[in-house]
Amino acid sequence: MNTTNYVWRTTFYLFAVLAFSVSIVGCSDGNIRKAEDFCRSGMDQLSEGDIESARERFNKSLELNPRLTSAYVGLGECGLRERLFPEAQSYFDKALEIDSRLVVARRGRGEACLGQLKFDEAVDDFNAALEVDPSQTTILSNRGYAYVGLGKYDEALADLNECIAKEPTEPSFYVNRGILFQKKQDFNSGIQDLDKAISLEPTNPMNYAIRGKIYEDAGSWDEALKDFNNALELDPNCFAACKYRGVYFKQLGEWDDALKDLTRALEINPNDPGTYFERAGVYRQQKKDSEYQADVDKVNELDPTFMSGLR
Repeated sequence: MNTTNYVWRTTFYLFAVLAFSVSIVGCSDGNIRKAEDFCRSGMDQLSEGDIESARERFNKSLELNPRLTSAYVGLGECGLRERLFPEAQSYFDKALEIDSRLVVARRGRGEACLGQLKFDEAVDDFNAALEVDPSQTTILSNRGYAYVGLGKYDEALADLNECIAKEPTEPSFYVNRGILFQKKQDFNSGIQDLDKAISLEPTNPMNYAIRGKIYEDAGSWDEALKDFNNALELDPNCFAACKYRGVYFKQLGEWDDALKDLTRALEINPNDPGTYFERAGVYRQQKKDSEYQADVDKVNELDPTFMSGLR
């Protein structure tokens, strides 16, 4: 998924939407101004990575002006940052109830749908956003990623090629196209795209984590482990690298190392059913029946359709 500088993008979108936010009829001018001030402060906090303070300011803004769309968008962005995708979607829904053509809310809701693997709904939102503003290559790239999830590889490739033609120095476009090639089992092309992304953005741990996964799928085990390790050196809290390395160790039968990484991944993101499923498999191998059942129960709690989708 898109790895563009998230702080810059979020701040840009929110300041743009604040300028066009809808105000409530009967809301005093003083309250409107205070609400907008709280919202701007929330944007500043979000750009600094202080999600808790940002959320508090966006909520105060809505207490003063319940129809300030930028505050709902800000809360949605907080949810995206914390991978609370259903919560994020609910806030973007509220913004769109007020202004159905709000591109930033369509984009945000599409990303929240991607996080929940709702690829059809994500495509619908990205299509609506692109109808309003077809110049948004980030949205086009995310639509390409959603097409990958739907197995519509030709449509995905067309979107991602267009993005790269327009902005050949944007690393996230190469990442998304690399994932497409991975799905098509064209591992060499996928690795080449991730090589390009890393050359453009060498300090982003996700680039290494994704390339490592492609190396693993290609059977290049040593290169895969090196990339997972590089990702975790850059960011010990990189969820994807922890999960991928845990699965890597699991495939090699290194159960203790697998358990350590998968447990750490769940500390970072306790809402991912796939990681519980992988850890359940480790517990089963270790004959830890109660732990195995607890993880299976957690998978069903988070996503009742997950297990059936594996059959």
